[in-house]
Amino acid sequence: MHFFQDYGMEPDCPFHQIRLTGESFPSHYHRAYEILLVQTGTLAVTVDGLTQQLTAGDGAFIFSNQIHSFQAQPATCLEVLILSPELISDFHQQFQEKLPLSNRLPQVIKTLPLTENMNVFQIKACIYACCAQLLEATEFRSGRTSENSELLLVMLRWVMTHYAKPVSLQQLADRLNYDYKYLSKLFIRGTGLGFNEYVNQLRILKARELLRTGLSVQEVAQQCGYDAVRTFNRNYKKVTGHAPSFEKSLH
Repeated sequence: MHFFQDYGMEPDCPFHQIRLTGESFPSHYHRAYEILLVQTGTLAVTVDGLTQQLTAGDGAFIFSNQIHSFQAQPATCLEVLILSPELISDFHQQFQEKLPLSNRLPQVIKTLPLTENMNVFQIKACIYACCAQLLEATEFRSGRTSENSELLLVMLRWVMTHYAKPVSLQQLADRLNYDYKYLSKLFIRGTGLGFNEYVNQLRILKARELLRTGLSVQEVAQQCGYDAVRTFNRNYKKVTGHAPSFEKSLH
């Protein structure tokens, strides 16, 4: 699984084109725009608390810093385009203070000049085609966020930065000087997961990525915040349905 939180920040890499099969990711956000294109299968996409079901041919256009997650069926194939706002600077300047009422792009793939390993000009052509369809498909609202939304962004940013270390919601509550129970309810409402479950999912998703690099199971467990390999193996199977050794056998 690819961790997207730093995408759109690299000065020498204005876009990423990624193909995923059966991958999911819990609530996250980043500076980049993200477009999910469903090649086959179905995908549940949640953006700012609104869940929409996408089928083959559909897409989702996710704006900069929108909190979103996606849940794919095992056979679902996705094309993911992630780009810095500067790559479509004129669109970004016009709409950076607005958000779409719906992020869904019905049957957008049929009209896209989508190919493998696209260069920057082909990527921009695809993105602007999506921009045009989005303008026709939905209306926009003010992009101003509430205090709770800002607080959730701060919490997610902190977890993304510290998930590989010993972390707890009480630790975060103390750091932010907020009531533990209040943050717990806000986190569950905003992500659909309890704090510990969310951290565990991040760790396992990162572990899947690291296992594909040839590192040993023990090395991966340590890098993902697990002191005991036994605990790592148990949590890995709980999230993915199989042992870490199965992941290594695929690569």
